[in-house]
Amino acid sequence: MRFLKEMYVGEGIKNKQKVMWKLKHGAGMLDVYVISLSNGNNQLDCMNCSYFKQKAVRDNVGLIVGLAKGYSEAQSLMVSMVEEAFRETGNANVKEYLMNSKQ
Repeated sequence: MRFLKEMYVGEGIKNKQKVMWKLKHGAGMLDVYVISLSNGNNQLDCMNCSYFKQKAVRDNVGLIVGLAKGYSEAQSLMVSMVEEAFRETGNANVKEYLMNSKQ
């Protein structure tokens, strides 16, 4: 499991390091969402942290780029990522932007 160096974190996440530790160890958390780069054709994946209780998910998730408290905060964070990528590069290729500028 890898995390983006300059990860996007929603205001609802009070202790980023603690959330990251819990994700790595499959500990349960309520209403925390993880935003990662997609391994497939999509650019971003958003999933509830309950999926990370499964070792297979922890081992195969793409680069984690954001953490949010609640689904609506996760959506807002993803919109911010797309807007920033578009503002900086002129296109909405978030995956490429994050890999090249925030790594």
